[in-house]
Amino acid sequence: MKYQWFSIIGFVVLLGVVATAVLAQSGETPPNTYLPVVLKPEPTPTPTPTPTPTPTPPGQMVEFRGLWVTRFDWTLNPANINPAKIDEIVNNAAAAGFNAILFQVRGEADAFYNSNVEPWSARLTGTLGQNPGWDPLAYMIQQAHAQGIQVHAYINVYPVWVGCTPPPDGTTPRHLYYQLRDLGTTNGKPHHLQWNTNRDVICGTSEYMRASPASVAFDDHILNVAADLVTRYDVDGLHLDHIRYGGTNTSCDPVSESSYGAPCFGYNGNMPYANWQRAQVNGTVWKFYTEIVPLKPHLWLSAAVWPIYIDYWGWGGSQGYHNYYQDSKAWLGADGGQGYIDSISPMIYGSSFWTLDRWITLVQDFQGDANGRYIIPGIHGNYDSFSDIETRINMGRQLGTAGHAIFSYGYLADHAYFDDLRKGPYATTAVVPPLPWHP
Repeated sequence: MKYQWFSIIGFVVLLGVVATAVLAQSGETPPNTYLPVVLKPEPTPTPTPTPTPTPTPPGQMVEFRGLWVTRFDWTLNPANINPAKIDEIVNNAAAAGFNAILFQVRGEADAFYNSNVEPWSARLTGTLGQNPGWDPLAYMIQQAHAQGIQVHAYINVYPVWVGCTPPPDGTTPRHLYYQLRDLGTTNGKPHHLQWNTNRDVICGTSEYMRASPASVAFDDHILNVAADLVTRYDVDGLHLDHIRYGGTNTSCDPVSESSYGAPCFGYNGNMPYANWQRAQVNGTVWKFYTEIVPLKPHLWLSAAVWPIYIDYWGWGGSQGYHNYYQDSKAWLGADGGQGYIDSISPMIYGSSFWTLDRWITLVQDFQGDANGRYIIPGIHGNYDSFSDIETRINMGRQLGTAGHAIFSYGYLADHAYFDDLRKGPYATTAVVPPLPWHP
């Protein structure tokens, strides 16, 4: 990381002019008069403690073996939306030798558990906010823990809704879209969503509306979601996904411009806009680590991150740092500062672009900046040959990673690779690595 951010907790910056009573009554506020703006806290660089090696238990490995279970892995077929499908997932994971399930519980500001903060997902019953009569997360935890498997609650962070049509209103709890909308709009466009350089809310048929990373109101909401999960459910970790901007041309929303103090992609005389955007995402991650992790002893905080941090090799792929303003190495404390995440999982999967050579190169790049934290690379589960998975598992071990995570359950099930894992790279059982830097 080339930039060091310093803590600015408690500062309040008032920018612009207070909206007139007429505008306030109408619910509309001009783009550059959002008030007040609370700048987000940033981590203070301090040395990261050197982890204390933990002896390997006799007859076991110490290795994170994660299995992503997305909401699509078990809800595409309505016949699978029941406890029996969770039993199948857990039994297959246990038989294969996994020791951690990354179970998606938040997709688009909805819930796959009995949330006090967000409405039940429509994927469970067809109706947003309708109780399905059982709690998938609670059942997953019960069944997985019974077989010695950790459960990490996997949440999409900034996504608010898929598509450009707002979600149904009137749910209890009320959907986040309307909570953000009520904080101010211009021509019907909520100020707290990400806008592009054309001043339109970013969305599409299969594209998320996303909350602005500069929105303190959103941060407060997502932290409430996390605190609710951690204090009411026996989860072993929180796993963050979509913890980035939606694209290169975001975010030109009024909240961002007001907080930055200049038009988007301009210059406020202090920090280039792109650097400021990275600082907004960093601040959200830091809040998870400093406000949520202490709520539960030994709670993991992990994140799925863009596979190419910076394209040093000229491959032509999009870059987390430049295209999505995701400075994932900063979270590790790669500049010699204090790390504020336990592990990251580069998502090196999804197409033929991710050859074995590139997979190795990317893992080496992240591992070189781990700063004592854990790199747990992603591996695709949709290879036609199991040897492609096994080779990456073994290469990760040679490169010194803390383990790996396979994406995702549905692909492994389609290929029936669970026995191959047990008979091959998972023949020796493994325990999840400790977190020696936690107090």
